[in-house]
Amino acid sequence: MKSKLMAGTATAALSLALCSHAASAATLDDVMQRLDKLEKENSELKQEVNQLRGKKAAAPAPAPVAAAPAPAATPQDFKGNPVYHGAVAATPAPKPFLSVGGQPIITKAPGGWWVDNTTVTLYGHVDVSGDLFNPSVYDQGTKFGIASNSSYFGIRARHNLAPYGYDGYAFLAQFESQVDVASSPTEKAAFGTRDSYVGIEGPYGTIKAGKSDTPYKKATAAFDPFASTIADYNSIIGNTGGDNRAEFDWRMNHAVWYESPIWKGFQFSALVSPGQNYAPDNSDYSYGDLFNCNGAGARGSGSNFPNSSGALPGNIGGNGCTDGSFGNAYSAAATYKNGPLTLIAAGELHEGVNRHGDDGLEPAFIGTPLFAPIFLPNGQQVMTGVANEWAAKVGGGYQIKDGLGPLQLYAMYEWIRRDVPAAFEPFNERSKDDFYASATQRIGDHWQISAAYTRAGNTPGAPACLSLNNVNAPVACASPGPIIQLGQYQQNQFSEVANQYSAGVRYWFTNWASVYLVGTYLQQGMGAHYCLGASGHGYQVCSRDQFNDTIGGAALKAVSTGLTLDF
Repeated sequence: MKSKLMAGTATAALSLALCSHAASAATLDDVMQRLDKLEKENSELKQEVNQLRGKKAAAPAPAPVAAAPAPAATPQDFKGNPVYHGAVAATPAPKPFLSVGGQPIITKAPGGWWVDNTTVTLYGHVDVSGDLFNPSVYDQGTKFGIASNSSYFGIRARHNLAPYGYDGYAFLAQFESQVDVASSPTEKAAFGTRDSYVGIEGPYGTIKAGKSDTPYKKATAAFDPFASTIADYNSIIGNTGGDNRAEFDWRMNHAVWYESPIWKGFQFSALVSPGQNYAPDNSDYSYGDLFNCNGAGARGSGSNFPNSSGALPGNIGGNGCTDGSFGNAYSAAATYKNGPLTLIAAGELHEGVNRHGDDGLEPAFIGTPLFAPIFLPNGQQVMTGVANEWAAKVGGGYQIKDGLGPLQLYAMYEWIRRDVPAAFEPFNERSKDDFYASATQRIGDHWQISAAYTRAGNTPGAPACLSLNNVNAPVACASPGPIIQLGQYQQNQFSEVANQYSAGVRYWFTNWASVYLVGTYLQQGMGAHYCLGASGHGYQVCSRDQFNDTIGGAALKAVSTGLTLDF
């Protein structure tokens, strides 16, 4: 039948050719020879395809890595500080094959059908808000701002080692970058500025090296329903001395850390970050870092970037890391999550924290001060020096099922200490106790209402003066000698207690997209000078005038609304 069909087709083609081109040299024999050649080639190609299919069917499939199924995602998993960073659960194992339409994808493996068992994931978080705020400072007034709050983009890779004889093991890598959606990007938004690492995962836990949020920070990340907003709890929690950075809620550079498997709800994690500093008092940049002091954000407070807090005058250079730069750092946390109950305990130590920016005694050479000593108006010489600083916290949470939906309650207590001699205590604003509590009520599938209270305890002292909060006294904070300047208050003579009250509502369109409205009020004692949005928010709102003088006792107020999207 097939031969007759081909002969008929050839005859028709030949007739058409003879009618159109009477002078053509083509004959019926020529056409039949060409058709026979095509049929032979098709037969050979079909035989090769069948052989390839047979080899594919005979090849053993690599065994998948056993892994517990991931819990169903909820909106709480994708809020705030940052998505996936509030916990340290092991990376889920991928399927053994990647495919499209049932056909395997060829990746880096050349000349074959098999993938190389590497799964690559793109992910991101976007949070942009419009803020209305008033720092209650005489020359500031009410302002309007647009902020990109902890927006980021990342790439995550997992290379499964089970097919190569290492059952239960995988190599991991991640590169994550801050994304300045609303502001002009700087080196803060360079690729890899956020959690980035390479590591190996196995049955006994995961070891990673690179940079990461500390276990201390992650332990209570889920406690704050206002994370990265203007009402973020880092205005006080993890924040020493009212700086516009939370030094004990930090991402550590050049670090190595361990994350245990989850065993009956319990998990342990620990991190070590070597100071790798040129200077014995940690006043220089770390090996591998450039223009950024250890324990400071790029161009931020303590970074020694020009016009930043604590920066040396003139060029960027060594011996300028005198506003909180530390050496070796150690962080650890233990968490327990079982049903509605959450319990945490965490601690962190910073060795050799340099605070010479507060006393002017940074040595240019051994035994020679770089600046003149600083005196308070009553004649006291400020002594802050170099000393260890540590923090510890305990807390818990419980979820209650009520008629409206789940009600999530959290509370924690935090100790922050700077270990200095007794003679330095009148200038020590780095030791205090903090308390935090929050409640979040879900209503149906879409609405969420939250409230939080944060309290900063008093400190033993303070190293500076505070400017008077009126237009007639725009004077520098620190006195150059034992002279009482008009319009200044000696800070350590006043209370540094502060109380923050926050409330907000969020509407979840889906588990990945939301709109929110929050408000916060920070009431401070005369000696206190905390900032709103100290960590995660696009900028900080501080009680400072246009000359960067610190105004004590200011009551900070803000309202913010924003959109979030996770992918």
